[in-house]
Amino acid sequence: MSTTSKSPRRVTAVALSIGKRSLPRYGHKFSRHDFTLPQLFACLVLRKFFNADYRGIVAILADWPTLQHDLGLTKLPHFTALHKAEQRLLRDARIRKMLTQTVALFHGHADPGASSPIVTQPIELAAADSTGFELDHASRYFIRRRSRAPGLWQTTTYRRFGKLGIVVDCANHLILATHRGRGPRPDVDQLRPLLHGMCTNAMPCCLLADAGYDSEMNHELLRDYLGIESIIPPTAGRPTDKLPTGRWRWRMATSFDDEKYGQRWQAETVMFMIKRRQGHALTARKHHTRRREMGLMAVTHNILILLQRSFSTGQP
Repeated sequence: MSTTSKSPRRVTAVALSIGKRSLPRYGHKFSRHDFTLPQLFACLVLRKFFNADYRGIVAILADWPTLQHDLGLTKLPHFTALHKAEQRLLRDARIRKMLTQTVALFHGHADPGASSPIVTQPIELAAADSTGFELDHASRYFIRRRSRAPGLWQTTTYRRFGKLGIVVDCANHLILATHRGRGPRPDVDQLRPLLHGMCTNAMPCCLLADAGYDSEMNHELLRDYLGIESIIPPTAGRPTDKLPTGRWRWRMATSFDDEKYGQRWQAETVMFMIKRRQGHALTARKHHTRRREMGLMAVTHNILILLQRSFSTGQP
């Protein structure tokens, strides 16, 4: 069972380590050089660690000189600087690179960069799943009661939500890939973009997914094109006693590995860990900002898991 760190100083040290391996020191040679990009990234990770907004994390740093020292700050960043840094640092390519760095550090591999080869870690068992995040902090009790109250001229429901798809290493709960979008929508066509976001130093040997991903095309993508064993219940479509006609769905219907598929719940555990530690609602207002926030949540989760491993971070 994975546990996450509760120490903000340790989280700061690991976030700085990931930032230094993934980001340049400054965004431009003519910038003011008040703060380095790894320092701003560590501030963003602390923001999710404390589940605060931009003003809130600046206030926390102002009241916590020890964290300022660990970050190497000579002055506090303005909250608008963190907002602009979020737009620059949390693009899709950098989210993928940061996930790659967390996997490399967890398994004790060399820093994958331009001058050193990437060490691919074989993942025995991985699981794919998706979950939704609320777009506001309205009370669930209020929404449920108001939607059922008689005599109202309108029904209060909230249909749109942020949707996060992930691939999880079942052995250690590390997130290997993310796909961030907007729901509600089915999962069956989301497997390809989810695998496209896979970190570059991990290769699952077997991928578990629920029936939402069930299609012959997804089996062919995993087994024939990528060489990954797929275990997905063949229950999509209308109930029938007939066996599926597709090659791989027919195999799922006739020789399904229930014992191995039982580990798919590890993906549900990761969803619970993220929502319990970082909240079940997104603070961002726009779609692209929400995508970046969900990416930061995935990286922060990996950093919290990474603290189980002992490696040199400069923190006593």
